[in-house]
Amino acid sequence: MTPKLFLSIIALIFSYNFSVAQDEAPKESSEPNQSVFYIKDILQDGKGDFDPWNTERWAAWYNDKGALIRQFDVDTSVKFKSRKEPWLVKISEQFTNKSLFTIAKQGIVMDGNGLIMDVRTTNQSLPLDELYALRKEPWREGNELRGIFYNLPQVEGIQATQIKNFTFMGWKRGIKINGTGDQEQHRLIVENCIFTRNRIGFYTNGYNTLLKNCKLFENGYGAIYSGSRSRRNQFIDNVFRDNTLSQNQHSYGDFIGDTFFDSEISNNEFSKSQINTDQRRIGISMFRNMGESNNLREQMPHNNIISGNHFDGYSVAIHIGSRMGRETRNDITDEGRDYAFYNLISDNTIENSTIGIKINTEGNTIRGNSFSNVKEEIVLQCVFFKLENTTINYQKNDEVKLWYVTEDYAQYSDWFRFQDDLNGSIKKEEKLITVFSQRESPSFSQNQDENFKLNPVKASGKNLLEDYRLGVPMATATGEFSLDLPENEFVAIWDQPISRINEKDYYSILFFDKKGTEINRCGRSEVKWKEIAVGYFTKKDGEMEVAAIPAEAIDGKYPVYIFERGFKLPKEVRFKDNENPDISISKSNRHKLEISML
Repeated sequence: MTPKLFLSIIALIFSYNFSVAQDEAPKESSEPNQSVFYIKDILQDGKGDFDPWNTERWAAWYNDKGALIRQFDVDTSVKFKSRKEPWLVKISEQFTNKSLFTIAKQGIVMDGNGLIMDVRTTNQSLPLDELYALRKEPWREGNELRGIFYNLPQVEGIQATQIKNFTFMGWKRGIKINGTGDQEQHRLIVENCIFTRNRIGFYTNGYNTLLKNCKLFENGYGAIYSGSRSRRNQFIDNVFRDNTLSQNQHSYGDFIGDTFFDSEISNNEFSKSQINTDQRRIGISMFRNMGESNNLREQMPHNNIISGNHFDGYSVAIHIGSRMGRETRNDITDEGRDYAFYNLISDNTIENSTIGIKINTEGNTIRGNSFSNVKEEIVLQCVFFKLENTTINYQKNDEVKLWYVTEDYAQYSDWFRFQDDLNGSIKKEEKLITVFSQRESPSFSQNQDENFKLNPVKASGKNLLEDYRLGVPMATATGEFSLDLPENEFVAIWDQPISRINEKDYYSILFFDKKGTEINRCGRSEVKWKEIAVGYFTKKDGEMEVAAIPAEAIDGKYPVYIFERGFKLPKEVRFKDNENPDISISKSNRHKLEISML
């Protein structure tokens, strides 16, 4: 062992056991069950800026073949040493972490100083036209790591954490932000970074991040993925181009908003492709994941602002509710419903594109956007029975296309395969689109008739939950069913089937917010529900549960089914052997289930 290597290991041991931060927030390990190797003390050796490629200075991070065996835990502000060529990062089979760098303290600055971190495969380095032609193949292989990982709670009185001046190439995620969604994270600012040839450039499940002045181009699955529980994030003054090379998902775009909310996407440039391609290109796509591993995606994309962006050369510039109608094994409701509401799309400029703005879900607002050389400026697609409460103002001289059935968009059907998975038997005569527009209104592709209502009387009071086909519900209840929406929510059932999936009618239990906007369903059934009750029946807090009893015997029995929001299948079944049709349910003052028999 050389003297330099011995001294480096001694310094590492000292850092691991005794280093305590005094000038910033306490250090925290980001990945449980992993050893933590901080860098601060070694950086105080007088050898200059951070140079993690230096295998002698950072010997404890490398094996004898010059490949990394562990992540760098960054517990102090760093400026990377300047280098002219990219850092071709070598990862050994001994490497068990999920990230190359993990930020371990709030308030530090990671300045890449122009560093290019390159882990691309040969395929991922091909010219752009070849990558488009290969589609998924280059992205099924390659590096499985995140370049930089961040997950730290808010600490008052400490400046924002910063990541700047990096180029990420070939990573599974260039930067990955984790979070619980219900705990505010310490402010993170990511700026002046380039994300290219990664599977996904920037991925966040976090809360309270600003991404600005970054360039995101030629990534495989998407540039930005704002995923489950991500909230109150800002994406401002960035440049996007050619970021769905894999063509992996009909709901993927340059910016993918999956169950994110309270966020801002503004003043970004969505640029024309560098090659002539007929591949599908979507700028911003917003949807609610229908569930994975039998877990509910509690949030819906809502209260997001898409404003002041410029789009050039897109198949669809902005697609809201892009998974509406999708049939997937991950759909735990088995209803195919997407939810995205109260989102504002304003003052964007869209040119040289096929479709400007496409809306598949209720309760969104379109205002003051401009179009140039756009074939279909605004599209409202009624995927199932209704698409209600879209507000469109200040779009004078623009046209809104109304799509009801696949024949309305046959020439684009390959782009919107999710929208006709489950709804093929619903006829146009059964559908309804409603729009509110009172200032500088656009024109519509059809006149008002039984399928389209402009500025209808808004439902309120006893009629708030009235369905245009079935009338008012036969029973309703109120309770806490979304911790992220204000006040309590409504639950309702009808005496006729409310759902139609794959040509079959079903009775379902529907959830609505205080404004009457549908937010979810549960309990899809071929048998009508007789009664419902709301409370805490199998747990003590959080979102409430719904108890329901059938109006007709199921295998000769009248059980009590307990559902959670969003689930087709019951969480619990009580009174499984009950044969008495006169069973009744209610909740106590303490929100517990009460059963009575006549």
